[in-house]
Amino acid sequence: MMTTDLPVYRALGVKFHPVTMEDAVARIGQYIATGGFHLVVTLGTEMIMRALEDHGFFETVERADLVVPDGIGLVLASRYCGLEAPERVAGIDLVTQLFERLPVETRYFLLGAAPGIAAAAAEELRRRYPTAQIVGVQDGFFQDEEAVLAMIDAADPDVLLVGMGSPRQEIWLERHRERLRARIGIGVGGSFDVLSGQLERAPRWVIRLHSEWLYRLLRQPSRWLRMMALPRFVTRVMVSRGRAVVVEKEST
Repeated sequence: MMTTDLPVYRALGVKFHPVTMEDAVARIGQYIATGGFHLVVTLGTEMIMRALEDHGFFETVERADLVVPDGIGLVLASRYCGLEAPERVAGIDLVTQLFERLPVETRYFLLGAAPGIAAAAAEELRRRYPTAQIVGVQDGFFQDEEAVLAMIDAADPDVLLVGMGSPRQEIWLERHRERLRARIGIGVGGSFDVLSGQLERAPRWVIRLHSEWLYRLLRQPSRWLRMMALPRFVTRVMVSRGRAVVVEKEST
C-alpha cells in the first residue's frame, strides 16, 4: 500500500492520517523499500493551530506523505465529532518502535538538539538496540547547511530523524526533500532530549490518563505560551458542533 490508499481526516482543515502505531511503522517500512524521499509529520494540536496561521507550514503538512496523530487532543476531537478515534502515535514512541520493528539493517541519522544531546541519544539507542545502525549524528546548531546536507548524503541513511522543533524541522525537511538521499525524514521534536536523559518524560500512568501535556507544562513552565494552543483548539472543536474533524477520504 502507498499513501493513496490511506484514509484522510482533516482537523480544522489540517490533514492527518488516522493510523495506528503498527500502521505507521509498516508504512514507513514500505516507503524505505520503495525508495525516494518521504516526509513523515507527527501532528499535535499546537502544530494544527500553527498551520492555521502559517500558510507555508500548512502546505508542508499538506505535502507530507504520512501525517500521524501525535496528540490526545486530536484523538478526543475525532471521537467528539463521531469518527473512529485514531490511536495516538507519539513521536518519541514512533522513534523507538522504528528501532524495534524495522529490519536490523535499517540505517539512521540523528540531526538536531543542542550540542551533545543527539550523540547521547544515539548512545542510549545503541544501548537499547545493540544491532542498530546509527550512521551519523549532528546537533542542530550548525552554520554550514550545505556541509550538513553533504554529511547526511555521505552517510546514506534510510531514516533521518530531525529534532529541531516544529515547524522548523518539517519545513527544513520539505525544503531539502529533492536533495536528501534519505528515504524517510521525520520531525521528532524533543525526542533526543528525552532519550539522552536531558529531559524526563511523563510516567506511564500520566500518559495513560492523557495528561502528558500537563506534566510537561509543570516541568517546563516556559511552555505555557505554546500550550495556549490547546484551549484554543478545544474551543474551536466545541463551537464546531461536531464538524471540526471530518473525513476527506476513506481507505481504499
